[in-house]
Order: sequence, then C-alpha cells, then structure tokens
Amino acid sequence: MRSIIDLDIPIILDTSSNNLTEDFFKPLLSHSINYDRGVGYFTSGWLRINAIGMSSFAENGGHARWITSPILEEKDWNALKSGEEAKENIIAKNILRSSIPDIKEGLEIHTLSTLAWLIADEIIEFKIAIPRNNLLHGEFHDKFGVFYDSYGNSICFSGSYNDSIQGTLNYESIKVFKSWIPEYKNLVISETQRFNDLWNNQDKNIQVYDLPSAVKEEIIKFRKYDRPYKISKIGFLDFLVENPEIPKNIKLRNYQNDAIEAWINNDFHGIYEMATGTGKTITALSSSIRLLKEINHLFIIISCPFQHLVVQWGKEAEKFGFFPITAFDNKNIWFDNLNEKIIEFNHNDINDVCVVSTYDTFMGRPFQESISRVDGPLLIIGDEVHHLGTEKSLNLLPSNVEYRLGLSATPSRWYDEKGTKGILNYFGEVVFEFSLSKAIKEGYLTQYYYHPKIVELTEDEILNYEHLSKKIGALLNMGVDDDEALLRLLIKRSEILQTAENKITTILDIVDNIQNLSHALFYCAPGQINQLLKILGRKKHLRVHRFTYHENHSLRKKLLKDFDNGVLQALLAIKCLDEGVDIPSTKTAFFLSSSSNPREFVQRRGRILRKYPNKEFAEIYDLIVAPPYSTISDSEIERNILRKEFRRFKEFAENAINMNSAYDVIWKLSESYGIYDL
Repeated sequence: MRSIIDLDIPIILDTSSNNLTEDFFKPLLSHSINYDRGVGYFTSGWLRINAIGMSSFAENGGHARWITSPILEEKDWNALKSGEEAKENIIAKNILRSSIPDIKEGLEIHTLSTLAWLIADEIIEFKIAIPRNNLLHGEFHDKFGVFYDSYGNSICFSGSYNDSIQGTLNYESIKVFKSWIPEYKNLVISETQRFNDLWNNQDKNIQVYDLPSAVKEEIIKFRKYDRPYKISKIGFLDFLVENPEIPKNIKLRNYQNDAIEAWINNDFHGIYEMATGTGKTITALSSSIRLLKEINHLFIIISCPFQHLVVQWGKEAEKFGFFPITAFDNKNIWFDNLNEKIIEFNHNDINDVCVVSTYDTFMGRPFQESISRVDGPLLIIGDEVHHLGTEKSLNLLPSNVEYRLGLSATPSRWYDEKGTKGILNYFGEVVFEFSLSKAIKEGYLTQYYYHPKIVELTEDEILNYEHLSKKIGALLNMGVDDDEALLRLLIKRSEILQTAENKITTILDIVDNIQNLSHALFYCAPGQINQLLKILGRKKHLRVHRFTYHENHSLRKKLLKDFDNGVLQALLAIKCLDEGVDIPSTKTAFFLSSSSNPREFVQRRGRILRKYPNKEFAEIYDLIVAPPYSTISDSEIERNILRKEFRRFKEFAENAINMNSAYDVIWKLSESYGIYDL
C-alpha cells in the first residue's frame, strides 16, 4: 500500500469542479488505515457511492470512527443496531472477515446489510454527539475529518460537505491540509487532537454517546424517506474461502521474505530472532501459508505462553483464511472440536487445521494425546520460544512434528545454557535475525529518546542492603548447602533496589515537567503499584489504571482500548505488559522496576517502539538505582549494584537518538565507582 503522500490531492475541492468520490474519498480511503470523521449528517447512501474506496479501506484492515448528529434514517439506525448485536455472533464475524474482498459488491447491492456488518466487525465505529452546557439548544454541525496512512502521514480536511447523497448534489467544498507540509503540520495535529477530545467525551459543551448508550437515552431522531436500494440475504457459503492465503492488504517486507526463505532452505526448521514489533506473527503465518501451498496438507499448532496471546494469534490467523481452534482454560470448550478436526484431517476431508493454545494447555495430557493421533504433516510454531526451555517443556515437545518454527526477540535463556541448547536442538538454529537497531534504522520501529535518571538509596536502604550482602557473603563463604535460604536473601536484597523510596519522588518530578501526559506506561514493582496509582490518580489527577494479573481478560481488553483512545492517560503494570500485548500507541514509558534479565527489558522496550499514526518518537525514562556518593568504599557492594543497572543502560543508550547525552548522565557516576566497561 502506497503512502497518501503519493496522491495528488488539491488543497481545495468543490462539487462543481470535482467529483468528491473519485477525486478525494476513493484515493484516500484506498491508501489509509484509519479515518476519523466528525459530520453533521450521515446516511448509508454515502457508503453506496463510496463503495470502491471503502472496499479498499476494509482490505487495508482499516478502522473508521464517525461522530455524527442523531439525525439518522430509521433503516440506517436499525442497521446500526443490527451491527451491534452481531458483535456477539462469532460465525457471522468469521464470514465477514473471509468476505472482505467482496465488500465492494456488497456495499453497492446490500448497502444497509453491509453497513451492519462493517459495524459488527468494528471496521466502522459510530458515536452520537449532543450539544450541552453553552451549546445546549444547538446541533453538532461541524464537518471535518482526518485520514491516516501506515507510514505516519495524515491529511485533515474541513468544509460544508455532509456524508450523504444530497451532499453530492449541493454546491459544497472542502479544504485540505497535509501533515508533511511544515506550515500545515500544527493544524493537522490540532484537528487530530480536537477529534480525539470529542471522541473521548472531553469537550465540555458536547456530550458523546456510543451506540448502546444512545439507544438507552432515546436520543435518535428518524428521517423517514425511501432509499433506492434493498437489503438481500447473503448465504453463508457465498463467501467462504477455499484455501488460506496471505491477505491482499499485507505486503511482506523484504526482511520478512528473507526470513521465510531462510526457514524453507533449512528444511522448514529454525528460529526467527526478530526484534519486538517487527512482525513475527505475520512472518510466521506467512511461513505456514508457504508450507501449506507446497505440501497441500498441513496441521498447524501455534503455542503461546499466555491466554491473551492465544486470542491475538486467533484473530490474526482468521485474517489469513484459517478457522483456528483456540485451546486454553476450559477443556470442554475446545476438546471435542479439536478431535473432530483431527478425524476430518486424517480422512483427507480437509486440507488444513489450525489450533492455537497456551503452553499450559499444550503440555497437558488431553492436548498431547489428541495431537498424537494426527496422521499427516505437522507444523509447530512456538511463540516466545524461550519459555519452552524448561526441562518439563522440552520433555513434552512432540517428536512426531515434521516442521518446526520458533519465534522470539531473545531466544537464548538467561543463565540457562542447557535450556537454550534444548530449544535449538528441537526447533533448529536461528535461521534469521533482525535486530532492533536495524529495525529502527530502516524505519520499521520508532526512534526513541532515552533518559536515565539516577536514584540514590536512602541511608536506611543502603544499610539494609549491606546487611543482607554480608549475610549472603557469609553463606557463600561457609559453603552452606541451603539454596532456599540464599534465594530468600537475594530476593529480599533485590526488593530494596526495586522499591527504592526515591523512585516515587523522581517519577513525580518527571511527570510534573511533562505537559499533557498521555499514552504512558509505568513498569512497577509489586510493592510500588498501589502507592503510585494513588499518587498519580488522586494527587496528580491523572486518568490511570493498573494492568496486572488481577484484571480479567475482558477488563484488560477495555483498558487497552481506553488507553489507545486517550480515555486513560497511563497504565501501571508489573509483568502483564512484558510479552505479546500490542499497544503501539504508547509514547512514553517509565521503568521504575526492571530486572537485569535482558529478555525482560528488551521486550518492554519493544512494546514502546511500535509504529503508530502521528507518533514521531518515543521516550523512555529509566530509573537507575545508585547508593549515595558518601558510601563509596573499598567494598564491591556499591559497584555490583551499578553493574547490574548498567547492563540495561548500555543496551538502551546505544540505540537512542540522544546516545551521547544519555552517556553523559551516567559517565560521572561510573567514574566515581571505577566502572569503565560501559
């Protein structure tokens, strides 16, 4: 998909001189992945005349947000309600996803029905705007919009044009402003923010309702007149995809193709070591398509460490034409379906099966016994494959799997050479590597600023640290065989660094100096999260929420949506945002707690560097714990504290935009302690 920069869009268009559908909406919809529209009047007739552009937009995986006045035709409103209800219809959603290439015809012939489907699948999302306070007796009558492409460019427009057929018959005009033109950049940013404020109900004079709320409040007005089209029933079998394939809206990047070729050339064995955010999921699913096309009969097992990853993989697999079985938690939900598919596969009634499971389910006896009965080619895809290096996991990896693919940004297990070797023995060697520095350099990940902040331990904390260090040293010197006692002391000492009192003070100083903080993540230690949540929420009046294992899947999904939309300014996490959670809108991250395990801090940084519209760069604030200068002595205790922190510092600083200034912050401290191996 090309950028909207490549389009020759005039700065002013009018209905007398231009065909707004052909000259404006069609090309922009075809080159965009997001479209925000605030408009006084909308009918589904607009969709009918913009069918081709909307088809391309849907194929792009696009998401459109409309804010409109409550002046909808009754048929349109009934279609909207139908769309909301259809969100619960899983079969209908699967059919829609598999029929996206046919949406162009559907929009022209079954406009209202297709509108319902587009809403059901959240390609289009509506909210209703009602004036309040100073504008109480008026109407929402604005007409503006913003298109975004996948390269971070945007075009905003405003004018008199309404989204209706009548709008094409009147004399109407629109003015166009492009984000890459310097004199228009701030205007585009302002319009983007204005729309987000409206969408998130942050305009004091406009009340915005989502559709269910609009129903409850009975705010809809109907305009009743006949429409020149019918709704026809669409049969279930009309749109089923015969064979899985790479979606038309996905154009594999050169490095993704290189990875697939390397895996094929290694007899369909190997590991992709790719930086977080560079598209491991798409690369792996595309790899499975290549293999399926070559052998025409394939049973695919995708296994992941966490339930939310299973859900994400399932959604992505659907886009590739698979009908995945998601297997986790309750056996009764997936067990019979899995075994039925195995029977059909073994009898050659179907050519492919895709099952996505958690590692816990995968290692369980019911799942193991089921897949042992598969009679045909098997492919296993291990996501975050470093998790499979435990002795139990390695022993349970099935030997009857002919094709194997592992994925991880950090496949080597930290201080576990045996586990790492076991992973490589099973999946094969690393056949392709795509580093974070290369991904940033080639523009696939966002550049970032790194701000290391020195945090001193208090006198009590350094005394406690030294006290515990002496106990640890005594156990080691005496050769006492008590691993549990040693582990307890090490954990207790580590907690002093993780929950250092001055971290909270430092964070508050930083937050006070950031204007309009939004899309921020705070990585906390267990002992910090409640305290920080209270301070940021009650004292700083920020819209924040915790994101931990205590929150169920449904709440986590809502929290992430509210975070993306700006309803929440920040999320506070402990471990739950380390792997697999897709939050590309993140702009700022605060590392209050980070272990010296490279996998943890590399994964966390990767969460922050994903591309997102209007996200020019990211910022990382990293709190590095150091004892007060006055405690410097011949003891190695203080040096050891800093050496652990410096491992992370070096990794982060080397790829930052401000590498030199980041090193300046730390250099004086490292010299004071005689640490020169940065």
